[in-house]
Amino acid sequence: MDFERLDGKAPDSKELKRRVEHVKKIIVYHPKYENLLEEMETIMDLSDDSVSPECLYIFGPTGAGKSTVTREFTTRYPREIKETDDREYTHIPVLRVVVPPKATPRMLASKVLEDMGDPFSHKGSESELTSRIHHFVKELGIKVIIFDEFQHLIDADTEYVLATASNWVKTFTEEIGIAVILCGMPESVKVFISNPQLDRRFCNKVALEAFAYGTVEEILTFRVFLQKVDKLLPFAELANLADPRMADKLYFISMGIPFYVMKLLEYATYIAAKAGADKIAESHLAKALLKVKQVARPFVANPFADPNFDLEAALGTENDAMNKYKEKLMIKRKKGRNSQKAQGPSLNV
Repeated sequence: MDFERLDGKAPDSKELKRRVEHVKKIIVYHPKYENLLEEMETIMDLSDDSVSPECLYIFGPTGAGKSTVTREFTTRYPREIKETDDREYTHIPVLRVVVPPKATPRMLASKVLEDMGDPFSHKGSESELTSRIHHFVKELGIKVIIFDEFQHLIDADTEYVLATASNWVKTFTEEIGIAVILCGMPESVKVFISNPQLDRRFCNKVALEAFAYGTVEEILTFRVFLQKVDKLLPFAELANLADPRMADKLYFISMGIPFYVMKLLEYATYIAAKAGADKIAESHLAKALLKVKQVARPFVANPFADPNFDLEAALGTENDAMNKYKEKLMIKRKKGRNSQKAQGPSLNV
């Protein structure tokens, strides 16, 4: 997709939105991403008409690209209407199901049927719904089922919930006869700890982690990712994102999580294009960062406003500020507890 020079002239609202939407659609096929796509293809191939279909568990922090890669894999095998001598049906090679928050096995079974197109997806007991899933898997020619946001199945962290969820998943994968892929946050690994049989069933576990930034090779990998992103941005000129100094700053604000890099570039694209710029400059990134807040990192400095930015020093400063904040919080809580003890227990009259 080509984007004309702006030469200082702000585009109309339609063109401005087109550029921002373009950034939202950017997918960079970095090595980790490509390896995972290849692994999913292998799982699908090995499971076709197999007496023991394969299973795969994908885990990683939020923003690392888990949902993106499962969506990408699903789009490789689009749904299509097929006709036979006696019926017409929608062929679904890969069914991707997003697990609803606080889902029970019955809720999940209902969601699977809904995504299959069953108009009666909410009717029936858990066993009846599961039975219908088995029927439609064969009827619709489904080869792979992906459960994304799998951690929602164990939102309520109790032994009963873990046991119920793990037993349902174990029975489902054993009886469904096709490949099953689970995708979730690292904490979803608890479902395997509580069920050794399920753990063996999903022995193939792949982590999709944030980019590391310690060794020369790790830094180079992150910079290659930034370089690919830069070439896909909707501007006439490159932003030089892969420059060593710029890469340090982008790593600092993202800690290697692609989501934060891309979200920053979405806002920066809007700011730069609206100003009629033909590339994203650090001043645009500095303004864009004001829109990207991370609750877990309240003391992050804006590196794009610092011409003398040093990654190691910035990380140290942030860590010191966080430690001081935690110390003050602990002192405040301790004073609160001491005050309650001094007042003594309250009496209900």
